[in-house]
Amino acid sequence: MGAWGYPAAPPYNGLEMFKCIDRPGRLSLGASLPTMYRIGCTMTGGTSGGGWFLVVNGRTELVSNTSIGPVTRTWLAGPQLGATAEEIYQNMSRTYGGR
Repeated sequence: MGAWGYPAAPPYNGLEMFKCIDRPGRLSLGASLPTMYRIGCTMTGGTSGGGWFLVVNGRTELVSNTSIGPVTRTWLAGPQLGATAEEIYQNMSRTYGGR
């Protein structure tokens, strides 16, 4: 799985895109909260919102986005996007996308 983003906190400047590639693990912040993907990564603040992609059956798919990471810059975590996220994306694209 790969995470892409524009880290802005030192040693980065937010002007260049970087990526982290790692095998995802799972992160749970509480029993009542959804499980997130977690990968090893040294990107800093400013990376939030960047897409996570995975090749599934020969197709590259958006599967998460950077949501949290520690100040120690050792990992990033993001939600597991699924059918509901796809439905929202398609609806917004139909409603507000270029025609």
